[in-house]
Amino acid sequence: MQQNNFTSQSFDLENVRQQFNTWRKNKTCKHTPQKLWQAAINLHRIEGLSIHRVSKELRLNYNDLKKQISGNNVPVIKDAKSPDFIELKYSQEVSSECLIEMENKAGSKMRMSFKGKTDFDLLELGKVFWRQS
Repeated sequence: MQQNNFTSQSFDLENVRQQFNTWRKNKTCKHTPQKLWQAAINLHRIEGLSIHRVSKELRLNYNDLKKQISGNNVPVIKDAKSPDFIELKYSQEVSSECLIEMENKAGSKMRMSFKGKTDFDLLELGKVFWRQS
């Protein structure tokens, strides 16, 4: 049995399209391999391509791709441009406005907007958010 070496870490549309074409030519099973789904999802989540464009370019069913993306059953594979940890430095000084946006691996998003001095610890809010993923 032939072993396919799909690399889900590639976020280049042309590379992922080539991987799908290779799989379609040599496929031994009906189901799309998880690594190919991951690569398609990463094109949407990391590269910012629309679901419509990804499904059209890769010749995937739009609704199937949308289910894969929203189902959170396929984790995002990170590459060098997506660090695992980012240190945020802030001071407790009065500021006129503060906007914080976070997104976890599951795709959950949190956005906080403050004006003036905050009476609570922003770091603790962030920790609670990350524990939920």
